[in-house]
Amino acid sequence: MADYFLNYLEIILMSFAVNAVPALAPPTWLVLTLYHMGHPFLETPFVALAGVAGSVGGRLIMYCYSRVFGKYIPNRYAENLKTFRSFIEERKWGLFFGTVLYSLSPLPSNFLFIASGIARTDLLPMLGGFALARMISYVILIYTSMGVFSVLTMFGGPYVKDVVNVLGVIAGVSVIFIDWKKLRPAKTECGQIGQV
Repeated sequence: MADYFLNYLEIILMSFAVNAVPALAPPTWLVLTLYHMGHPFLETPFVALAGVAGSVGGRLIMYCYSRVFGKYIPNRYAENLKTFRSFIEERKWGLFFGTVLYSLSPLPSNFLFIASGIARTDLLPMLGGFALARMISYVILIYTSMGVFSVLTMFGGPYVKDVVNVLGVIAGVSVIFIDWKKLRPAKTECGQIGQV
């Protein structure tokens, strides 16, 4: 790994940049895959680990500036994002496992960190859950997508990567417009969660 230190440093910086911007960034696993395809001599687990390090740093920055600039977001969207954060936080296993499960899903995690920054959620459980989930998903997605993209490129399908990127952006933006209040279980008068 020491021989390719600069390559792994580049991965960390790229992952950091992709995860620090609030929207319209390509999925990190796609960036890692394309970089790895151009540098096949790198070890995939180390590529994923470097990607996780950069991603955690980028999401930390996103959380911090969301706390600062959250007051400028229109109330309608701010309240919806707070409800979204509560939706994750109130799951059985708490914030850590809620973040793990969410980060393993196809939804981009940027809006989770934006919502949590606005609502001033505990940061460490989120970063821990995010790091664990991303390490798992990056390894799987890099191995899988490298094989898929290699086959598709042979058959003249280079635009598949662009389609995946666009779908990722659409999925991320849609988190803002989902009415998360309707998805939360109703509470009874005694404060217990009732049946929906």
